[in-house]
Amino acid sequence: MSTADLGQVPGMERPTGSGHAAGRSRNRRRIILSELALAITFTLTMVLGVVEHENLDSPAVFLTGWALNLLVLVLCCTLPWSRIPSRWVLLVPLADFVAVGLARAAAGESLSGVGLLAAFPVVWIAASRIRTGTAVTLTVVASLAIIWLPLAFTATPASYDSLSNPILLPIMLTGLAWFVSELTKDNRRRQEALRASQAALRESVEAGRERERLLSTVLDTVSVGLLAVDAQGHDILTNARQRAGHAGAAPPGNDDPTEAELLIFGPDRVTPIPPEQRPVIRAIGGEDLENEQIWLGEGRSQRALSISSQSMHDDDGVLAGTVVSFNDVTELVLALQAKDDFLSNVSHEFRTPLTSILGYLELTLEYGDRLPDDAGAFIVVARRNALRLEQLVEDLLAINAGTFAVHPVRADVGSILADAASSAEVRATRSDLRLVNRAPSSLPAIVDPGRLAQAVDNLLSNAVKYNRRGGSITLDASLGDDGLVIEVADTGIGIAAEELDRVFERFFRSPSVRSSAVQGVGLGLLITRSIIDEHGGSISVTSTPGQGTCFTIRIPQPPAAPGTPD
Repeated sequence: MSTADLGQVPGMERPTGSGHAAGRSRNRRRIILSELALAITFTLTMVLGVVEHENLDSPAVFLTGWALNLLVLVLCCTLPWSRIPSRWVLLVPLADFVAVGLARAAAGESLSGVGLLAAFPVVWIAASRIRTGTAVTLTVVASLAIIWLPLAFTATPASYDSLSNPILLPIMLTGLAWFVSELTKDNRRRQEALRASQAALRESVEAGRERERLLSTVLDTVSVGLLAVDAQGHDILTNARQRAGHAGAAPPGNDDPTEAELLIFGPDRVTPIPPEQRPVIRAIGGEDLENEQIWLGEGRSQRALSISSQSMHDDDGVLAGTVVSFNDVTELVLALQAKDDFLSNVSHEFRTPLTSILGYLELTLEYGDRLPDDAGAFIVVARRNALRLEQLVEDLLAINAGTFAVHPVRADVGSILADAASSAEVRATRSDLRLVNRAPSSLPAIVDPGRLAQAVDNLLSNAVKYNRRGGSITLDASLGDDGLVIEVADTGIGIAAEELDRVFERFFRSPSVRSSAVQGVGLGLLITRSIIDEHGGSISVTSTPGQGTCFTIRIPQPPAAPGTPD
């Protein structure tokens, strides 16, 4: 038996689970091979004994020991070891001890080394799954037996010399038993640790495969295309949605196009985007994208995608890769285009009758004194509102066409705000509201007077409409390092936090407002923001539901020239 087999001793393994049959087959094979090694060595010794038979003390006993060893080998080959308890396998090396003892007793001085054959059963016992102390004890008893028992069958009386002279063999065998037993234990511990490590590795691999299957299923379930690339731009991961989108953007006849070969167009759907300006290329370069819109493919299958990306960095801050998401917004873009087209068409249709209405109102006003009492005042109000509606139509057409513009000049913002407050005060009083104008009476700034008045009118109108009886409206303005700042605050119903980012969207009206009796179409704040944007400024809103809302306009001002009065 080699040291490689230590810890897997014949007859002492414990196969479990599906490995029972294979384990029993290996166990039987080891038992036979281990006994065959001793039988072959014993047979060679027997041949040597036959040659030296004249010097043997008892050739018959020598042959008996060899025959016993062959009998044990035959039994090892024929016994059903799968049905025999493993502890009974130890009888095999003990029987070998008897065979070696007989051969040694018969060999005499001519073959004094026959006793070394006991090393085979010693290794067998020591490598078994028994305690080191038990293995050493069995070795001591068996080795002393093979050197002392033959003395009982000789005519020569036992003496101290006859008992102590051959003691070297038991000492050697005992040391061998201890060494093999400890080595076997260490080897067995290593094997058990290796099996545990292999089991943990198998569990880890299986868990990894399960997570991979779960991740693949989740990625293929989401309605967003996903692409992960490494720092060199090589694909790490894609989902089914992204693969389908990639295939849809491939040129005809090219089944595996590169990023530069894909059919990718700008917002106008016809202008190809240069490869270096394409979102994925920029994302691979480390740029984080947010809702970049492109069009993929051509013809009726063309799709609009909104692309976002997030870079990945390692512990040293070095770019390790990028994750890119592709959201199909085709239906949304087409719906917005249809809404814009509808608004533009309706605005054009409004323009003709409004022109006619204004013309007839102006002709009517020319009658002057011939009009019935108070009719002239009514017609003036009708003309003013018709002009306001005409301006609204013009603004909507300008916004849709991208031609909305302002013409800033030096103007007195204090006077503009005073006029706006005076106009809104009538409506505020009618609604039992208190309007306070805290703006300075004179506040020179660079603005478009008409457009700024329109923006403030819209904010004051909303403050009146969405307020509560007994509430208040505050108008304030200042000029400082941040430029011109105008605030319109009210104590009205307020705006929910999730709706604050949408109040400037076209046609947006909150659910609570739509269910109320307050009239409106959701265009006033859109026009107000367009006016402020064209001034190069910004408009923000803060609100607490049930407490009120505050809109803040900020318009940057050019630095005053030296010697120029404020």
